[in-house]
Amino acid sequence: MAKDKPSETKIKSSEPPTPETLKPQDETVPPAPVVHSTIGKGKESRMARHLNYRPSHKSTFIGIGIVVLILAANAGVIAFILRGQTATTSEVSLGGVKISPAVLDTLGVNKTSVGNLGTELIVNPNSKFNGKVTVGGDVNIAGQLTLNSKFSASEASLTKLEAGETSLSKLNVNGDGTISNLNLRNNLIVVGSTTLQGAVTVSQLLTVNNNLNVTGNLAVGGTLSARNFQASSLVSDTTLTIGGHIITRGSAPSVSPGNGMGTGGTVSISGNDASGTIAVNVGVNSTGGMLAYVNFRMAYSNTPHVIVTLVGGPGVGTLYVNRSAAGFSVGVNGSMPPGGYAIDYVVMQ
Repeated sequence: MAKDKPSETKIKSSEPPTPETLKPQDETVPPAPVVHSTIGKGKESRMARHLNYRPSHKSTFIGIGIVVLILAANAGVIAFILRGQTATTSEVSLGGVKISPAVLDTLGVNKTSVGNLGTELIVNPNSKFNGKVTVGGDVNIAGQLTLNSKFSASEASLTKLEAGETSLSKLNVNGDGTISNLNLRNNLIVVGSTTLQGAVTVSQLLTVNNNLNVTGNLAVGGTLSARNFQASSLVSDTTLTIGGHIITRGSAPSVSPGNGMGTGGTVSISGNDASGTIAVNVGVNSTGGMLAYVNFRMAYSNTPHVIVTLVGGPGVGTLYVNRSAAGFSVGVNGSMPPGGYAIDYVVMQ
């Protein structure tokens, strides 16, 4: 919409026109200027009305918009200031304290930059916090940490821990562990091997579900009960009482015929170094003498006791034995009729 320009009455004059002077806007309507002209009185009032400035609708809207923007900016600044004051009041009511850098300098606080972490706050004197302290990040403690009460942690990774009385509901140790005294109120389950270098004292019943290998000596102060007992060597310094049978086992020793077997005589043996039977097949023309020579598979440390008994066969001469640590021989002091005979032997050292 085009602005209506006020009409001006041109007055012809030989002098140049006087420049217009800008003055502050006044609410009062200035008096109409007096124009010296020969124009009539009606024409004079119409000219005065056209000289008053009237803004267009567009200018009015622009002015209103500028006023609204200024009011909105002022409202935003006031709201920001009020919100900051509210946050400060809330923090102060909760016991929060903000320390400016100038105050930190007066307290002797050192502020140094560490990497990309920003500013580090170092408090030289001792500090005491009566309330709770919440740390959002990691905490590094160069010295010792002394706890006068309980320590609760959902998960902890400790390189070295020295503690007095400690209660743990569950403890998983992936590496080595050195414990001076270990008291367990419940079960101890070890999945892998267990090596005990010192003495072991078991006050209650010890149950071994599998094999037990003892490299050294085994001393039993009470009664040793075993369903099956196997030992390469058994030594008893006192009386050895066996309520059942004594059964010996092992490979049979070697045997060879003597000169008292006669022509065509043979000999064989069954049993072991501790006991067995010598089978003698006497040939013809037996004149008596040695019937068999027995060599132990493992020699005794000393000359053992050898007991021989002829099984059945009346009319046979008396048997006798020659013995040594390596073996023994069985002889007869008279001739024996041809045939087969069995001689039992028992050897004890």
